[in-house]
Amino acid sequence: MIIKTPSKVILFGEHAVVYGYRAVSIAINLMSTVEIVKKEGNMVRLNLLDLNKAQNFDLDSIYNLNPSTYNKFDDFKYCLCAIKNTLNYCKINPNFGFELNISSKIPVSCGLGSSASITIGTIKAISKFYEKELDNENIANIGYLVEKEIQGKASITDTSTITYKGILEIKNNKFKKIKGEFEDFLKNCKFLIVYAEKRKKKTAELVNEVAKIENKDEIFKEIDKVINEALKTNNKEDFGKLMAKNHNLLKKLNISTPKLDRIVDIGNRLGFGAKLTGAGGGGCVIILVNEEKEKELLKELNKEDVKIFECKMVE
Repeated sequence: MIIKTPSKVILFGEHAVVYGYRAVSIAINLMSTVEIVKKEGNMVRLNLLDLNKAQNFDLDSIYNLNPSTYNKFDDFKYCLCAIKNTLNYCKINPNFGFELNISSKIPVSCGLGSSASITIGTIKAISKFYEKELDNENIANIGYLVEKEIQGKASITDTSTITYKGILEIKNNKFKKIKGEFEDFLKNCKFLIVYAEKRKKKTAELVNEVAKIENKDEIFKEIDKVINEALKTNNKEDFGKLMAKNHNLLKKLNISTPKLDRIVDIGNRLGFGAKLTGAGGGGCVIILVNEEKEKELLKELNKEDVKIFECKMVE
């Protein structure tokens, strides 16, 4: 059995969402893949194909894992926690084990939800494998439990966007799916995700630094106005300008970097618009492509030592 799950990108509202303001996220077609194969006995084998790492685990030991022990299995921790929580949530007492082969097209630790994508893929694989089909609500709930257990605190943004797909508006750790004209508009948009540089700080550090900015609420209110305008537009040029406006507001939160700004400037000049996406401090930029200038855009980006991913929304 093979399960494919998307990644996610935040279009608008980074950091503001932490304070109860809105964010808009979309599922995108940078996918992770989880293959599950039956194994006799009580053994679980996890193969992280991209990292060329593998490890065996006893099924009984997985039930007893807790946050203090996950760090011993750093690269495997999200998979292990997803297995444990799915088995417990579904009340599965297996009498045979399995092998998971995991691979991903998603760059890690750059705001695209790579860990959440593998988490959701693992939850779906385990529940289907043991014939305990789950609906989206239960899958997203388990995903949230996994992220909370690993990280100590969590947002629903990544796990819900990857589970429900499409476009989500997130506020106060609740979401609603956005349908209609805005969805139709985004389906016709072509985006590039540009992995500019390794993040210099963890998300928690960046969130703590933003917390110290005195006028942050004024900035968040301006970001919310951008979201209001964006949800009403069906014009790529206008939408791109709103992306650029959101980026300039994020710069006031001191979460951008010179290289991110440089990539955003290229995206604004040769695309319809661009902004950093995610917590900042490095990571990725999202660019709305102007197909008339796409070759020139790619030529300029390729001078910058970046990784470029073409993506579209996943429904």
